[in-house]
Amino acid sequence: MTPAPTGRTGDGNPGRGVPPRPDRPQGPPRGREVPRPRPPQDPRQGPAVEPRTPWDDYSAPQAPQYPQGRDPRADQQRDPRHPSYQPNPGYQQPEYPQPGYQQPDYQQPSRQQPQPPPGYQAGHAQQAPSYQQSPSFQPHPGQQQNPSYQQNPSYQRLDGAAQDMRALDETHVPRGTRRRVPQNPEDLRPAPVPGQRARAGEYGGGPGDTEYSSGFPDGYSDNHSDGYGENESPESDAVETEEHGRSRRRAKTRRRDRLTPAQRRRRKLIRRSLAGVLAVLVFLTSYSLYGALSAPGNMSNQARIAEWARGHDMGWAVTWLENQQYQSNKPKTGGGLSPSQLADLAPPSATPTLAQGQHDLAPMKPFVPNPAPGEGVWQPTVVVNGVPVIQTAKLRSDPQHLDYLSAVAYMDQKHASFILHPGSQQPGTAGYNQTDHLSGDQFKNLIATWNGAFLLSPNDAHGGFYLNGKTYGTLVPGQASEVFYKDGTVNIGSWNSGAGFQLDPNVVGVRQNLQLLVDNGQVNPSVDSEDKKLWGVTVKNAYYVWRSGIGITADGNLVYAIGPALSVRTLAELLQRAGAVRGMELDINQEWVSYMTYDSSKGQNPPDSTKLLDFARTAQRYYSTDERDFVAVYSR
Repeated sequence: MTPAPTGRTGDGNPGRGVPPRPDRPQGPPRGREVPRPRPPQDPRQGPAVEPRTPWDDYSAPQAPQYPQGRDPRADQQRDPRHPSYQPNPGYQQPEYPQPGYQQPDYQQPSRQQPQPPPGYQAGHAQQAPSYQQSPSFQPHPGQQQNPSYQQNPSYQRLDGAAQDMRALDETHVPRGTRRRVPQNPEDLRPAPVPGQRARAGEYGGGPGDTEYSSGFPDGYSDNHSDGYGENESPESDAVETEEHGRSRRRAKTRRRDRLTPAQRRRRKLIRRSLAGVLAVLVFLTSYSLYGALSAPGNMSNQARIAEWARGHDMGWAVTWLENQQYQSNKPKTGGGLSPSQLADLAPPSATPTLAQGQHDLAPMKPFVPNPAPGEGVWQPTVVVNGVPVIQTAKLRSDPQHLDYLSAVAYMDQKHASFILHPGSQQPGTAGYNQTDHLSGDQFKNLIATWNGAFLLSPNDAHGGFYLNGKTYGTLVPGQASEVFYKDGTVNIGSWNSGAGFQLDPNVVGVRQNLQLLVDNGQVNPSVDSEDKKLWGVTVKNAYYVWRSGIGITADGNLVYAIGPALSVRTLAELLQRAGAVRGMELDINQEWVSYMTYDSSKGQNPPDSTKLLDFARTAQRYYSTDERDFVAVYSR
C-alpha cells in the first residue's frame, strides 16, 4: 500500500516523528492485536486474494430499528429541499408570477465556447476518461454517465464513503511497529488481552472490552468456541500463545520507543556504568583469588579458597558451608572397629629395646565399656638411645562413635626440645628468625611435628603470636597459650597468670588460642557453650569433627591429642584422661590437623615420616612451604 503520512501508526496512537494531518480524518483507532503482514502467497496455490484490513469491518451507522416499525420523527416537518418532501395536503402552491408582476428585461451575457484539445476530430465519439473505466469509479448522482462503462460486466458500484475510508488505511507505520495484514477471516478474531484468557464461547463483552464488528463474508459466524469443539483445533492455543508473546514484545518495544533521546542516553550511561563497576569487581576478585591459588604451599585448592574467603570478610559463608557439609556427613554412631583398626591396636612385631630404668606408661582407661585388645595401651614410637622420647596410644573417645579411633602422643621434655615456626601466611615470615618449612640442617635430630592453632588474621584465635622479639597481633591476658623458652621446653597455661606466662628474656615464643580446655586437672565447665569467642566460629562446639589439642602433665611432659570425631568436650576429656592438668585446643578440621613422627637414625635427608592418624595432609607437609605456623620437636 502507498504510505500516506496521516500521523497514525496503526495502533491508535499519534505517529512518532510524523505530524498529524488535520485536513484528513484519522479514522477509528486500531487495536494492538492486528498481526504483522504475511509473506507473499505462493503462485502455485492460485491467484492471491486481496488481503483484508480492519477497514473492511467498518461500516456506516445502520438506521435505527424501532419496535413499532415507525419512525417517531415521521410527523415532524421535513426540509422542503429534500427530494422526498411532500407538502401538506391542504397547502396550495401560489401561482407565479403574481398578478401585476413585470419581469425585468435583461440580456444574459454570452459565454465563450472552450477550444477543443489538440488532436480532436469532429464527428468521432469521445472516449470516456481512464478513471471512469476503473471498477471503483462512482460518478456523481447528478452527472451524466457514459453508457460504455455501465455495460461493462466488471463495473461495480461501491459506496464512496467506504472507499475513502479504505484509502485512509494506507498510513505511514514507523519501522518496528508494522502490523500483519490478515489474509483469512479467522485472523480477524480479536486476540485476548495478555495475561487473561477469554471464557468459553466469547471474546469480549465485559466492561472495558473493545467491540468488534463482524467483517466475515457470508458463511462465517462471529460466535467461536474457545474449547476444542467443532470450530477449534488443538493448534489454536499454540497460536494464541504465540500472539501473546508477540504482543508483549511489541508493548516493550513501544515503551522503549516512547523514551526521549535524553532518557535513552541516561539509561545507556547507567547501564554502562553498572557494567563497568561489575567488570572491575570481577577483575579484582579474580586477580586476588588467582594470587591465593598460585601462592606457594601444599594446601589443597579447596582449603585455599576457604582461607581466601575468611581473609576477605566471607568467613560467614565458609562457616555456613562447613556446617552444611557436616549435616550431610555426620559421623556414624554405633558400629565397631574395622580389621585395619584392630591391627593398629596390636603391639608391633619388633619391640625396641629400652634402657635400664625406662618403661612404658600405664595404659589409659578406655571410654567404651568393652574395649578392644590394645585399646589405650602406650607404645614407644620414637626411641633415642634406649629412651622412649615419644609414646603413642589409640582408643575410642566416646561410647557413641565406635567406628573412630583417636590418638594421643606423650612427649618427654627431658629428652626433647621444641621450636615454634611461623607460617607463610599465618602470621608470615617477615621479621622472624625461623622458616615456614623444614630443610637442610633442620632435619637433624627431628623426631616430630604438630600443627598450629586458629587463624590470626582474621583473628579467630582471639589472641596473638610472639617469636624472637616480634609480636603479631596482641597477646591477650587470660587466653590459653603455648609458651616456648630458651632451653627448648614448653609450658601450657593462661597468659599473665603467673611466672613463666609473661614476656621476659627467657620467653622466645608464644602462641595463643581461645581459652584453656583443662585447668587444674578439671574440664572447663564452658566446653558445652556455643559462645564463638570461647571455642571458635568454624563449627559448633557439639559437632564431632577433626580436632587437636595440646596439654601438659603434672610432671612437666607434653601430651598431644587428635581424633576424627571429637567435640570440644570429648577433646578436653581425652587430654584429661592422658594426664594433662592444663590443656588448650589447637586447629580443627581435616585440612589443618597433623602430627607426624620422623626416623632420623638412618641419616636420610629428609627423614622418613609417619602420620599418627589418617588425616588429609601428607606426611611431608612441612618439607615445603606451609601456610600456617607449626611446632618442630627435636631430640636432645
